[in-house]
Amino acid sequence: MNKALFTLTFLLTLLIYPIKTFAWGSKGHALVAEVAFNYMDENTKKEVLKYLDGMTIQEAANWMDNIKSDHSYDFMRAYHFANFEKGTNVVETSGANIIYQLNAAIKELKNKEKFSKEEINTKIKILFHLMGDLHQPLHVGYGEDKGGNTMQINYNFRGTNLHSLWDSGIIEYKKISLSDCLNTNKYSPNEIRALQNIDVVYWATGSRSYLPQIYKTGGNKINEEYVDACVPIIENQILKAGIRLAGVLNEVFQIKKLI
Repeated sequence: MNKALFTLTFLLTLLIYPIKTFAWGSKGHALVAEVAFNYMDENTKKEVLKYLDGMTIQEAANWMDNIKSDHSYDFMRAYHFANFEKGTNVVETSGANIIYQLNAAIKELKNKEKFSKEEINTKIKILFHLMGDLHQPLHVGYGEDKGGNTMQINYNFRGTNLHSLWDSGIIEYKKISLSDCLNTNKYSPNEIRALQNIDVVYWATGSRSYLPQIYKTGGNKINEEYVDACVPIIENQILKAGIRLAGVLNEVFQIKKLI
């Protein structure tokens, strides 16, 4: 196959098989897990690693995206998001949506004695991932554009969509790191404890509050001013996701004192 034909075939392949977008991308989800480990107590870290049974926290955080090609897990595909129309409030409804499933994972892990080690392993991986997803604002976005997936944009001379830009484009292009996220922490110990109060609807509402700013793109061509304004939001959302993930797991695996 000559070079011109190969190039044409490659471009046609991209058109036929669009790139799938996953919340925060693999790096963003890994960062959420790494932030969480900075806020977990030592007992919690040991228990989490014991139940992960050799899987790293980064792998655990990305597990729900990595299994999307396995159709036996298709029932989980809608777990990653919950769309609400503009002007409506976030509410919890039962079924296959991120708010209900994240709440379910938290409640079940609090009663982990009822489940097998394998079941706990799966619920921890769901918790890791959905906590990250919830703090990507477009995962509690507008149904009309499927959380920004159908909003086509151009950034850095490449065509993409708004959802993908927030999932991974900005994180990768700006090389957002663990230290960047940790250094955004301006919270007092009391504020951190308040952040960790378990209220999934409240957390989702907080993520959704960034949507007006996210959609102020100035058109379909994204400039650096827009991206630079988004970076602090992304870093702080990853930080909050990690702090809250640590809070849940610290509570789940707290050492119960004998009275």
